[in-house]
Amino acid sequence: MIDDSELFQRLDDLLSQREITHLSLDLFDTFFRRACSEPSWVFEEAARRVLANGVTLPMEAEDYRLCRIEAEARARKQSVREEIYFTEIFAHVPLCSEHKRALMAEELQVERDVIYLDPLVQMILQRAQCHGLQVIFISDMYLSEVFLKELIIQRCPQLHNVHLFVSSELGLTKQSGSLFQQVLSLLAVKPEQVLHIGDNPKADVQSAQQLGLASLHFDLPDHLSDVLENEKLYRVNLSSTMQHARKLAVLSIPQQLSEEEQFFYAYGAFTLGPILTAFAKWILQSAKRLQVKNILSLMREGGIFAACINRQLDFQSQKYPDIRCQTCYASRKATYLPAIDDSQLEEAVSQTLMRRNYTVRDFFNEFGIQDVRLASFLDTPLAFLDQISVDGQDGLQLMADVFEQNIEQIKSNIQQSKLAMRDYFVGLTGDAPYLLVDLAPPPPPPPPLGGGGTIPSQISKAMQQQPVTSLLLYCNHRGSKNSVITPISAFIPVRNDTIKGIKKIARSPEIFEIVLVGLEGSTLGYRYTAEGKVVPRQAEVRYSARHQQNIRSFEAGVNAYQLWDQSLGIVEPDLDERLSFLRMMERLVECPVSSEVHYLGNLVHEDNFGSERSYKVINSSGLTRIHSEGIETFYRKFSKNMSYGERWLAWPQGALSRLDPDLMMDFVGLRDARYKHAQAIESLLELVQSQQATDVIVYGAGEFFECLVPELVKNSIHIRSVIDKKANFGHYQVMGYDVISLSECSIPSGSVLIIASASFVEEIRRDIFAAIFSQDVTILSLN
Repeated sequence: MIDDSELFQRLDDLLSQREITHLSLDLFDTFFRRACSEPSWVFEEAARRVLANGVTLPMEAEDYRLCRIEAEARARKQSVREEIYFTEIFAHVPLCSEHKRALMAEELQVERDVIYLDPLVQMILQRAQCHGLQVIFISDMYLSEVFLKELIIQRCPQLHNVHLFVSSELGLTKQSGSLFQQVLSLLAVKPEQVLHIGDNPKADVQSAQQLGLASLHFDLPDHLSDVLENEKLYRVNLSSTMQHARKLAVLSIPQQLSEEEQFFYAYGAFTLGPILTAFAKWILQSAKRLQVKNILSLMREGGIFAACINRQLDFQSQKYPDIRCQTCYASRKATYLPAIDDSQLEEAVSQTLMRRNYTVRDFFNEFGIQDVRLASFLDTPLAFLDQISVDGQDGLQLMADVFEQNIEQIKSNIQQSKLAMRDYFVGLTGDAPYLLVDLAPPPPPPPPLGGGGTIPSQISKAMQQQPVTSLLLYCNHRGSKNSVITPISAFIPVRNDTIKGIKKIARSPEIFEIVLVGLEGSTLGYRYTAEGKVVPRQAEVRYSARHQQNIRSFEAGVNAYQLWDQSLGIVEPDLDERLSFLRMMERLVECPVSSEVHYLGNLVHEDNFGSERSYKVINSSGLTRIHSEGIETFYRKFSKNMSYGERWLAWPQGALSRLDPDLMMDFVGLRDARYKHAQAIESLLELVQSQQATDVIVYGAGEFFECLVPELVKNSIHIRSVIDKKANFGHYQVMGYDVISLSECSIPSGSVLIIASASFVEEIRRDIFAAIFSQDVTILSLN
């Protein structure tokens, strides 16, 4: 898997095309990983340990964490060097010397305890050694060279004569580029002889490349970094090791994938892979607890569920020696007739008449009947039959007459389908107990494609050998009602704190189901072969080559995540992590990033309950209708009634996000612009003041600019011009400033230009450099 990855292909290309003699590695978040949620956790844990040792600190561990962060910020602000010493930080901690010494010592010990080597970087090291490269480390870090060398030697003893260049000792940083220059001088090597790998786009990539070094970015792409930030707002709380596995899976992306295929690979590796892997572990735990050896994973989602379960069985064969998992070809349509009881036939037919997009042809095919009087209306939806007349008779009444005239044939068809289905299941498990695995329960009628325990409950009605229980990825109140028919257990359970999130997922399941169902056709029923074996009848598959490749990329991403999950030894999920998986899915439904809106919104969903209809997740007619109602009016209706618009809009939040990428964040109250940008604006102001600039040009006239302007004015910094790409379509004003295009702006020599954006910074830089003629222009940005 790794040898075919894009990362290693780029690494091999650089090593083969350039005269590389030195491999330079960043330390933290590249060579080293911390087994904690974020670096500042180390500060809090240090305080916890000091308090546990009986030291009477005048603050709680959580409060010390904030104090330690602020102390570092003040130390950096007052330092005359580019980097600070570890001890300088504690000059700003308002504690006695004894407490400071205890906290410093404990912080170093916590660092020792939580540090581990990144497995991908270990593979890179092996490759470097095969090429005879000298390995060096270059780090922007306040910790001492002695301490960092100790960590390197302890964690990687095979490295000899460790060459470490750390900003705290040299007073220079990668961020400014001066540390790279110093290293080149000390080693007496040329820039083209060094390949640097690190996670920081500015310090490790841009600064290195500007000096002529080759570099590789060792972190997530921007859109996934945005997803991580949004997940924090949704209180997604996964273990640091699981977060690391997500990153490793993304970094293992195969080479030569298109941009669209890369998205679907990441969708599997980063978003759904962790959920499916944890679901598989939970299923195996449940099977062992219930002492059931047969797991039947219901198609079509059962294909990927079974793949994950069987991979997990391979990993943990000693723990689960007798359990086996098979795909079970079943669908709402295939199990519908077998589940009907003769005494409830009329009720079943009345429910059939309520199905969305269901036509006369679908009804006839379902029950195995026909009538020439309705031959001209085969493609008419059942819901419209009361609006037509056939030979002077109401269409709906005629359909009722046809049903009555064919009732014995229908009963015979039901009995035959029941026997075939029973024989199919006996072929899978014999008479042994079994568990069913399914996605979820169905939403209320008229149903779109989806879960609710319907298939398990229909199987239970039709089968003589009942399933021990049905294991669902998630359940809702409607699905839980089926627990009186067959036991149901949900990975994401119905609770007061999950009901709302589950409703959001159940309202728009298409963005999950379309990739989960794979590439096989829906199960239509069962048939006997010439040998007497029962096999499923499946709908013809008509997926485009493009869709097929996207699904394969998605499945490869899921596989990659599961392999890294196993490699890092991630344990079975607890309930808190299972609730975090719900929040991950809720975030995707409610506040998707632009790439998710684009690619998931373009997916086509097949309504496979006996109907041959399909629909695009986000379509132009739905967007037009939102426009005609008004965005705020539509959202108000949808907020009051989540089922509003379900007949014509599969993913309301995605559609709104396509109309305005920031809209949902605003609607759900997760984005206060000034708070969001406060730290970034402070950083930009410090950069401007370091240049002693009093006159600037600003690129970017969006929300960030609106928050930046008052701060520039407050600091007596004049805005000469405002540039934005949208001005290519015509001039406009923001906060009294005329906004012009880049091509119209005069940028003389000596200008200071601020990029007022946290996104697409590199793209903006390229545009600016392509447009200006003078090299004597200072560009200030966040990265």
